[in-house]
Amino acid sequence: MGGLNAALSAGKTSMQTNQKSIEITGLNIVNVNTPGYSRQTPNLSPYPALNMGEFFVGRGVTVESITRSHDVFLAGQISDKSADKGVESAMSSPLAELERVLGIGEGSLADSFDQFFDSIRQLSTNPGGEVERQLVLQQGTLISDAFSTVITELQSAQNNINATLTSKIDGINQITAEIADLNVRISAIEQSGQVANSDRDRRDLLLKNLSQSIGAVSYETSNGNASVTLPNGMPLVEADQVTLLEGYPSGADVALRLKFGSTNLNIDKNALGGEFRGLYEVRDVLMPDLTNRLDQLAYSFANEVNTQHQAGTGLDGVAGRDFFTPIAAVAGAASSLSVALTSTAEVAAGTSAAPGDNTNIVNILGLEQAQTIGGDNFVSYYGKITATIGVEAARNKTTLTGLEDSLVQLENLRDGIDGVSLEEEMINLLKYQNAFEASAKFLATVDEMMETILYLKR
Repeated sequence: MGGLNAALSAGKTSMQTNQKSIEITGLNIVNVNTPGYSRQTPNLSPYPALNMGEFFVGRGVTVESITRSHDVFLAGQISDKSADKGVESAMSSPLAELERVLGIGEGSLADSFDQFFDSIRQLSTNPGGEVERQLVLQQGTLISDAFSTVITELQSAQNNINATLTSKIDGINQITAEIADLNVRISAIEQSGQVANSDRDRRDLLLKNLSQSIGAVSYETSNGNASVTLPNGMPLVEADQVTLLEGYPSGADVALRLKFGSTNLNIDKNALGGEFRGLYEVRDVLMPDLTNRLDQLAYSFANEVNTQHQAGTGLDGVAGRDFFTPIAAVAGAASSLSVALTSTAEVAAGTSAAPGDNTNIVNILGLEQAQTIGGDNFVSYYGKITATIGVEAARNKTTLTGLEDSLVQLENLRDGIDGVSLEEEMINLLKYQNAFEASAKFLATVDEMMETILYLKR
């Protein structure tokens, strides 16, 4: 009877083990489309054999553990590429907006230059004409407004970036808080001898999102906790402790800092990665450069036109007037450009007050092609500003496309190694089902044998 009891025990454990294996396979199948899910595999192990005198008798099988498929190197590659993609994807929308603002088509600043000098050209053919003089004043005002509009739209794009940064801060803090909670759960579960595979999958997905958002770097400690830092090593999560990210006003911008209790540590763009780094690059590097160059263009344009206009005389006999209001410094020139003249008679078309004198207005017209800014005329200098945006936007699109393709390849590789294959799971399902049915048949056979033995004893 001892042998039959051992057989019953073996059959029972076999059924239980194969049932558990079917459950694990089913879990894999239902999560085939779940983002971040890692395939789980039951590891089977025989029970220690029982000493039955001259030989040992096996006592069945058990699910010793459930292994979660996870390639650490591949996960690191995906995290790095996600951070790089975050940088470029965050820059994409602001760059498209800057391309629109600093265009060269109809209604652009370049078009305003053309129309201004066209009005100067018309006045040179009829220097005493009231209509032509009025047109020059109007085009001067329009080009001033064009500069002001460009600067206003650049400031609007800057405000949009600040709003985007602010909106992302709460999301970052929510992710780090959840990672800290998962650290506690995973540590407690695994210290009790169980597995926390689902929680680990969730944590890995959050870490990937955090990498894309802010370039966070993570590593796992010996007790299963994930420590998370910024790219420069500043801590975000350590076990169950979270360092909150906070935004605060810095001039017209939103700046970032980490809160360590009552201590605040300011963060610059070099401490960031991912989407935050991309937004900082546009806001703190590219946009100030564009603004400075527009200011230089407005400053040079106003000074050159004023200098030449001062050499002429209005119809009222007054000489030495400025056409534009004098600008004291380069900084802020684009937003402060304005026409100083108040009447058509003040336009200094000639070197004398004679209505037919066009000597001076012809010289002003010559400024259209004069290389007054580092070897460029006004329009070509503006063209270089727009080219800077165009080149950067093209680079961004190319780089973003390449990173997206690389990330897709890595994700596909990850799915092939750690993800669920329905074909493999169906094979496993049939394997465990057949094993379960065989175990049930085995138990039925043992039961018949025991019935026979009991019948013989009666």
